[in-house]
Amino acid sequence: MSSLAARIALFLLSLPALAGAADLGVNGTTLVSFEQRSTPGFERQRVIPATQFLGIDADHLGNPNLSLHLYGWGRVDLADRSTDEKYTDGDLTYGYLRYLFPTANGEVKAGRFFVFDGVSAEHVDGVSARADLARGFALSMYGGAPVRLDRADDNKGDVIIGGRVSYRIPSLFELGFSALHEKGVTNGQTTDLKDHRQLVGGDLWLRPHKTTEFSGRISYNTATDGVAEQSYLLTVRPSAPLSVAGEYSRYRIKDYFAATNIRSLFNPDTGDNVQYYGGSVTYVIAKPAEVTVSYRHYNRDITGNSDRFGGEGRLTLLDNKCRAGLSYFRTEAPTGINSYHEIRGYLLHTAAKYTASVDTIAHLYDDKIFGKNTAFEVQGSAGYRLRPNLKLSGDLSYGQNPQFNDELKGLVRLTFNYDFIKGAGK
Repeated sequence: MSSLAARIALFLLSLPALAGAADLGVNGTTLVSFEQRSTPGFERQRVIPATQFLGIDADHLGNPNLSLHLYGWGRVDLADRSTDEKYTDGDLTYGYLRYLFPTANGEVKAGRFFVFDGVSAEHVDGVSARADLARGFALSMYGGAPVRLDRADDNKGDVIIGGRVSYRIPSLFELGFSALHEKGVTNGQTTDLKDHRQLVGGDLWLRPHKTTEFSGRISYNTATDGVAEQSYLLTVRPSAPLSVAGEYSRYRIKDYFAATNIRSLFNPDTGDNVQYYGGSVTYVIAKPAEVTVSYRHYNRDITGNSDRFGGEGRLTLLDNKCRAGLSYFRTEAPTGINSYHEIRGYLLHTAAKYTASVDTIAHLYDDKIFGKNTAFEVQGSAGYRLRPNLKLSGDLSYGQNPQFNDELKGLVRLTFNYDFIKGAGK
């Protein structure tokens, strides 16, 4: 039985439990999009994928603290293939049982879920648990098998375990230490990497004063013996209308992307390093208007230095129902890499029954790419709420760029959200 069929079977087996749930929420989005591609030297393509996203949340499964959460999607191509794969596709994004303990903020999950905690940003089939311990300490752990893609080169291991321990003083300080170990990783033709992935790291959040906030994290790859990532952010708000932020990040590609399944894209074997630093200043001119100016400097071993700088103005009116923005940024790249100007403007209006927006962006390149030195896209969107829990919306965009002579894309979206509370009428 295919992996997709197994996921569908798991969903069907869960229906009896859902039927007996005290509280049941069903939400989903139906997307039918179309795209017309015109590429020099190739036949014009017409792509019409239809995609269904569906989520189910069932609470009080025989116990007030027990719940079931499912979310997945399926796609059918109605014309030319939208990907290089087959005409149909689908996946169970997550599906897990969760038990919430009445004390200590305790929680246990079992099934398929995501983990974003410390050095972990994982998709796991397994079990996780967390709880607040005494005197400001907290502990979280997980274990199972990494979720594999339906591809031969997904580069996932057989078993993964991880966890984080932290100490926290509310509103002032939090320090965490985390680690993960993944066993059975295959690295293709690369022979100098080990058959496992192992990361350790620390993270810090500090608020020494009500105007100042600092956060940082660092991770070390013990399988490649190198610091994979360092990232720090400092934000200062000396007065109500003013906010100043500074950041610094550094990545060693060999250590950060050692276990990537797309080695040709992330190039972990080149020994390349990437770092950037910069800052931004935001000032609220008046209650509806604010301006942000920012600068960021990049340095990459194989390409050299580059800079991105510019600003954005934002306007909010009618109690946040109408929002508009206009921005300009300049990217100065080293010799051999194209520099360009970026201009963007948008307008969004939201009402009780409808939403409407228009968004346009343009890139103006210093040097021509395939004979063109401009790229632009204009997108319009409109939506109407048919019922309180049912909304119909659509997007239409047109653009030109060095890759396509013209590109027309459209999307029709139906979003629904229903809650059924057992015994609500009693």
